[in-house]
Amino acid sequence: MTALMNNVLLAVEISQTTLIVLMAVLIVLIILLAVLATIFILGVKRKNEAKPQLDAVTVVADFDNSLGTIILKDENDVEKSIFKPGETVKVAVKANEGYLLSDISIEVNENVIARFKPNGSEKKLYEGVYEFVITSNTVVKVQFEADVESAPEVFTFDEQFNGIGGRVILANALGEEKNQFVAGEIVKISTVADDGYYLAYFAIDDEEKELVEGVYEFVVTAPVKINVEFLPKPAVRYSVTVQTSNNGVISVTNENGEEQDVDKELHEFVINADAFISATFEAIPVAVEEAEVVAVNAEDEDEDEEVMFDGHNVIRFNKSFTAKLIQIDEVSNSWYTELKNELLSYKKVKDRMSWKRESYRFGKVCVARFVIRGKTLCIQLPLDPTQYEDTKYKVEDISHIVSSADTPCLYRIKNERRLNYAKDLIAQVMENMGAERIQREWVDYNQPYDTTLNLIERQLVKKVVKFNGKTGYGGIVEKLTEDPTKVQETKE
Repeated sequence: MTALMNNVLLAVEISQTTLIVLMAVLIVLIILLAVLATIFILGVKRKNEAKPQLDAVTVVADFDNSLGTIILKDENDVEKSIFKPGETVKVAVKANEGYLLSDISIEVNENVIARFKPNGSEKKLYEGVYEFVITSNTVVKVQFEADVESAPEVFTFDEQFNGIGGRVILANALGEEKNQFVAGEIVKISTVADDGYYLAYFAIDDEEKELVEGVYEFVVTAPVKINVEFLPKPAVRYSVTVQTSNNGVISVTNENGEEQDVDKELHEFVINADAFISATFEAIPVAVEEAEVVAVNAEDEDEDEEVMFDGHNVIRFNKSFTAKLIQIDEVSNSWYTELKNELLSYKKVKDRMSWKRESYRFGKVCVARFVIRGKTLCIQLPLDPTQYEDTKYKVEDISHIVSSADTPCLYRIKNERRLNYAKDLIAQVMENMGAERIQREWVDYNQPYDTTLNLIERQLVKKVVKFNGKTGYGGIVEKLTEDPTKVQETKE
């Protein structure tokens, strides 16, 4: 009995051990299955994440929006850039004015799968729209080209300018600087001279032009050539000519009021500022040429006569030629010096200054006259103006002016080029007269600028004041409302 019980207990112990082992194995298997399941799930998830989503694709338009526009639509003409695979994409293309569509290519992963061309294209354009079926993300590249036939002609200006002494500015009507202009566009040309330089010559297609307030404006219809020349301003030298006389005294002072020693007939010295010259002489009667006494018509009147009104009286300033010469610009004054030296370099040529002009005679024949019109130095010559029509010498015919009948050819000195042309004309006159050149020392005739008030005191300007219809001549009138005759009585 005891043995039987022992066997039973042994069998039970063996069964419990087996059960424990089996349970342990089962737990291990369950854990292993859980691990495998996790690995499988993660692998599927990763695979799904790596797999492209095909439920939506995009279309990107690649083009230059300054040349044209592109609109992407679906088959219902709804504008969008995200489509479903298999949808129809419409590409509506419109070129800007002056341009044409050149090429459309459909690219997937940088590979061209289709190409549209306006002429001979693989696919056809229908009412400005190209269509294709999209399957994946796509790039639509569009190229435009210039419409040569309809584009306006563009002109690039050729500047014949070495860049020395200033600069040339090209601008449109809005003042925007550029050097290319389309036909029919307004072109504004202006020049800026550097310090110490001035504009000596300005021409369009070799024809000299005038700048209005520093600008030359025109409508471009063809390419043009611009000629510009800047030259250094001539150095100004000052000289004082002293003619001794018992009838007057001349004193010359510098800017500090220090009196200079002037004991020679021609005295020349270097200064850094204007020298002031004062002179007092008794009036000397001067013979007047018969031609200057004859009444002249209105065209011979002073063009720059100053007129003012103080509320009671009309005041005019009748300027002599010398006064005008003193008040013109330094460059014109230097041109006067050049031409005067040129005229006096011929034998037997004498000059004489009158109130309105300066005349030069070869014997008894007048060969030249200087006058000043407005602010422009002019020379009159005994040449036939009709012989210079359509030439580079832009002369004026003044034969209708009685006092200039013997010198009917007027030439205005506006720049260095015209200065040289004036010398050519003088040479022609002297050749006609048979005049002979002589060796003569060059003289500087420049005169420092002076005010109208000082010129009145120097008796180079006549001040004319009208009182109730009467005219009085004189120098400075302290009270403009006074009768000029009374002013003269007081002075006497």
